Order: sequence, then C-alpha cells, then structure tokens
Amino acid sequence: MTNGIIVELSELIALQRCAQLISQRLAGRSGHTGSHLSKLRGRGMDFAEVRNYQAGDEIRHMEWRVTARTGKPHIKLYQQERERPVVILTDFLPSMYFGTRKAFKSAIAARLAAILAWTVVKQGDRVGGLLFSALQHNEFTPRARNAGVLPFLAGLSEYTAIIPSPASVSKATLSDALQRVRRVLRPGSVLVIISDFYSMDKDCEQHLSRLRCHNDILAYHLCDALELAPPKPQQYVVTDGEKDLLLDTTQTGVVQAYRDYCDQRITSLKAQLQRLQIQYTQVTAETELALTVRQTFPRRAS
Repeated sequence: MTNGIIVELSELIALQRCAQLISQRLAGRSGHTGSHLSKLRGRGMDFAEVRNYQAGDEIRHMEWRVTARTGKPHIKLYQQERERPVVILTDFLPSMYFGTRKAFKSAIAARLAAILAWTVVKQGDRVGGLLFSALQHNEFTPRARNAGVLPFLAGLSEYTAIIPSPASVSKATLSDALQRVRRVLRPGSVLVIISDFYSMDKDCEQHLSRLRCHNDILAYHLCDALELAPPKPQQYVVTDGEKDLLLDTTQTGVVQAYRDYCDQRITSLKAQLQRLQIQYTQVTAETELALTVRQTFPRRAS
C-alpha cells in the first residue's frame, strides 16, 4: 500500500489474502462473535413448502390459510438461504479526496471495500455495490465468486483515479445514492455504507429508516486525523479550491471551537445511526482494515 491517492486494481485483488486470514481466524473461534454482531438479524430463511401439522411443530409456523381451507392444521417449512446478497455503497464525493496521514479517504475506502468484498465471497455470499461521485455512479448487481467481486474492484480503482476539480463538482449527495439503493436492494440483504457522511441529512435518515426495515446496515465512517482534532499550534492557510482562509491554532479559542465542532459532528452522526439501529465503525488511515472487518462484519452462519 505505497500509493495514498490512486489504488491500482492489482493491489485490490491482492487484498484477497486478508479475507482468507479473516476466515481462518473466525474458524478457530468459538460461537461468540462479538458485541457488534449481536444486533444483526443474521441470515434469512426462504419458504420451502407446506405440510400437515405434526406433534411438536411450532405454532408460530402455522399456515392459517391452508388450515382454514382444508380444515386440517398445516405448517410452513423453511430452509436457510444459500446466499445472502451484500451491497457495498462506497462514497467518492469530493470530500473523500482528502487526507493528511498516509492516504486519501477515497483510497482507504477502496481498500476497505475490497477487503469486505473478498470476505463476502469467502463466506459464500453474493457481493455487489454502488459507487458514486460528483460526476457519475455505477451499480454492480450482487453476484457470486469472482464474477461479482472483480468488476467491483475495477470500479473502485477507477474511482480513486477520478479526482474532481472544483469546476466539475455537482450537487450529488449521499441521499441520491441511497435512493438508488432503495430501488435495487433485495429484502434480507446486508447494506454496507463506506463514507465520510458529510452529506448525511434528513433525507438520508428517511431512506435509511426504510432500508433498515428489511435489511441489515453497517456504516463505516471514514475520518482523517484533521477531522478528529485540530493540528498542532501554528498558522495554516486552508482552501476549498475557491476561497482561502487563515487557520490560527495558536489561539485557544480557535482550538476549542475546532475541537467542539469535531466532537459534535461525530456525536451527532453516531446518534443518528443509533436511532436507526445501524452499526457504526470509525475508520482512519491508522486503522488496521483487515482486523476491523474481522471484528465488525457479520460472520456467515454455518
């Protein structure tokens, strides 16, 4: 991982080894999978057939319509889903092309998404995704094995190389991407969101609330060190590409206001996601991505 800006496809393919290590470590563990995963519903069940009720069957599985029509008690039988779709929504809006430690958030997001995608494939599930930027978006229908992961990885690499200029920035938002996801996501899926959540708003909350009714959602919050705490005391010239500003962190009031803003933003986002029962994980350039995926991504039921 020598390039902190553009992530080559070969590197994302090589991250398959991280998924293999994750699988090996999980196989050696007991049934305990950590407090984060206890909130997830787990793999779903597909309807299989209806048969006559037998002593010992659970009443909650009664098929009341068939029972009423035939006059004899019947129950529904289910089988576990063979594959569960996992969709990885990755944010490449302009604020993601920023970083002061090791790599841009966009590069870290691509690597995280790749490890997650390989982990999904290793577990035998189908992986798909949606990549979106200020200029374009691409959708990848969940597919099994390399057929699902390789086109997605190619897209991730391509998006890290498309660094937007101020003149090309549109008004695309996370809400737009979530609206697209709502149209294509199958109930019973896992939705993974990788973003810095700068465009998180009330519309996003409404989309996520509806998605959460029938799916599990995990949020990975990409943060740069400069977004968590003020830099060391000094005068800095900062710019958004159009306007310049002098940031003087030698002043106590400036430092405190900066720190308060960072804390308030994190606290507010965590509260929003908690209300929606969405698992939150913070990721920085210093985060060990494979370890984070092992600790936070739901393990497939065996």
